[in-house]
Amino acid sequence: MSSSLLSGEPATASGSNGSDASPASTKATAVRGRVLNEEGRPLVGATVVWKGSPYGVSTDAEGNYLLPLAAGRSVILFSYVGYADDEVTVRGGGTQNITLLPSEQAPAAPVLAGGARRAQRGIK
Repeated sequence: MSSSLLSGEPATASGSNGSDASPASTKATAVRGRVLNEEGRPLVGATVVWKGSPYGVSTDAEGNYLLPLAAGRSVILFSYVGYADDEVTVRGGGTQNITLLPSEQAPAAPVLAGGARRAQRGIK
């Protein structure tokens, strides 16, 4: 993959006739958008990953992201701590806004293990 994919800029194949590039890297595009919470507020630092690849980005202070992709069909994984992950299949580039919902909460009261009290008995 081209180093411009890591910089967030769309990449194109190198070489005069493109024969030295792999089919996956001959065309590149990007998907952009915003990641919001259930109240419509931006999720700062949410993770946006091109599933099956080492490429991923984090959202900025406004929840915006720009993720370079190879042209064609790709699956994008969105995640944020405390929220349920979401996957979206995209074809090519474009805009993909997403709203993440809170994940199921753990029980309100923690369960203590080994918290039984022993009764004190005097020795006779």
